[in-house]
Amino acid sequence: LDELVAATDGFAEARKVGEGGFGRVYRADALPSLPRVACGFAVKTALVGVGAQGLAELQSEVRTLSAACHPSLLPLLGVCLAPSRACLVYPLCRGGSLEDRLYRSPAALQRLRMLGFETAPPPLSSAARLRVLRDAASALHYLHTLSPMILHRDVSAGNILLDERGNGYLADVGLARAAEATAGGSQQVSHLSTQRIFGKPGYMDPIITQDNQASQLTDGYALGITLLVSLTGRGAV
Repeated sequence: LDELVAATDGFAEARKVGEGGFGRVYRADALPSLPRVACGFAVKTALVGVGAQGLAELQSEVRTLSAACHPSLLPLLGVCLAPSRACLVYPLCRGGSLEDRLYRSPAALQRLRMLGFETAPPPLSSAARLRVLRDAASALHYLHTLSPMILHRDVSAGNILLDERGNGYLADVGLARAAEATAGGSQQVSHLSTQRIFGKPGYMDPIITQDNQASQLTDGYALGITLLVSLTGRGAV
């Protein structure tokens, strides 16, 4: 933990490159206990005050990423599960999120500047968008073919990241759960019952709120909405 505090200047606001419902993300240029990577590191830390729930989500992300390995799935490089400041370490994706690159809002452009863009990057071409979407779809398909299946449960343009070369990575699998396969007749149907609603407005399949059932189909629905917002530039809602 001391190493992460030092690398992020005490989790300084000036080093913050993102924030979600369960964690903040800070940029770190080097970490003594990990091999140096040219792109730098992204340190995801639980929000202060989240407590046991935030820690549980981070522990879930560790379990999920420890069991998964795919070229377009953002790899987990390190972990610190200190109760006072649980953190996960990833390679820093300096191309930003697909959402920020699509909508280019003032807040998005500020996050991109924090990643190293001196000026606003040009809009993504249709070919570049399709490449990123193909990469993310490939990673999601991989998760769905594991045994037991891993559901992402929060697929969105904000959870697809780009590196400097424009490759796409499926990220933020802290909400993912391993789905148990249940046999149904001659088919195998995989689903996950849940008492909590995960996902972003507009990306969630209505079946999640109606039946509390998450499956590869609801992940696919969210990917379909991501395709639409990427190709049209419109919002998910």
